[in-house]
Amino acid sequence: MDRAQIEPRVRELLVQALGVPSTSIDPDFSASSTPAWTSLNHLMLISQVEGEFGVFFSNQQIRDLTSFKGIVEAVATHLHGSA
Repeated sequence: MDRAQIEPRVRELLVQALGVPSTSIDPDFSASSTPAWTSLNHLMLISQVEGEFGVFFSNQQIRDLTSFKGIVEAVATHLHGSA
C-alpha cells in the first residue's frame, strides 16, 4: 500500500475522530492547527489508525504523531516493514 492509498483512509479517520470536514485536512493539518485535536481525540485517532492498518505505535511515536503528514508517513513506514 502506498501513500496515495493511505492518505484518504487517514483523512477519513481524522474526520471521524476530530469531527472536522475532510476539506480542512491538507498536508499541513496538525494538532496545532485545530482545537478539535484534543488529547482524548488524539488517543482515539491513534487507536483507530492502528486498527485500520493493523499497525502498532510505541508510546513515543504516539506522542509524536500529531499531524496528517506524520501519521501517513508512520503508517507507510510500518506497512513497508521499516519500522
